[in-house]
Amino acid sequence: MDIQNAETKDLSAREEEVIDAELSVAERVGRRGDGGVYLVVADESDEFNLALRYAARMAQSNRGHVGILHVISLDDVQQWSGVENRMKRELREQSEKFIWSMAKRVNELNGMIPAIYVREGDAKHDVMIDLINEDMTIKMLVLGASASSSGPGPTVAYFTGKGLAKMRVPVVVVPGHLESQKIDAITS
Repeated sequence: MDIQNAETKDLSAREEEVIDAELSVAERVGRRGDGGVYLVVADESDEFNLALRYAARMAQSNRGHVGILHVISLDDVQQWSGVENRMKRELREQSEKFIWSMAKRVNELNGMIPAIYVREGDAKHDVMIDLINEDMTIKMLVLGASASSSGPGPTVAYFTGKGLAKMRVPVVVVPGHLESQKIDAITS
C-alpha cells in the first residue's frame, strides 16, 4: 500500500469517528440508552472551562455526550460583498480551530468525542434557544457563572431571568469559584 492510500484510509477512519451534530431530529430522538447531550457554549472565559468540565463529567456519569456550541457573531462584518465573504470565512475558520481544541479537551476529560455546533447570528441567546428547540437530544444547558462581584455574566443573567421561560431543558449554572476536584465530586 503506498503512502497516499494509507493516508486516505486513515483519514476515512477518523471521519467515521466524528459525531454528526446535524443529523435529522428523527434519527437522533430514538437512540436508546443515550443520556442525551449536555450543551455548553464555547468562549475563552474561565467560566466556560468550569462548565465544560461539569458537562464532560455529567455526560460520562449519565452515558451522555457533550455538545459544544460556538456562535459566530456577525455584528462586525461589513456589508461589502467580497470583504464580507472573506471575513465570514476567516471567522468560521477561527471558530472551527477553537471549537476543535475544546473537543480535544472533552476527549481528555471523559474519552468521548463531543457533538460540535457552529452557528452564525447576531443574537447569541436566540441562536442558543433555536438550537435547543431543534435538537431533541439536548437534555441540559450548562453555563459557567463568573466568580466576580459584578454579576454572573450576561448569558447566565439572561438564562436565569427572562430567557428561562423560553427553555425546554433545565439550565445548570456552575459557580465560578468551584475547583476541578469539587466539580468531579459533584458529578460522580
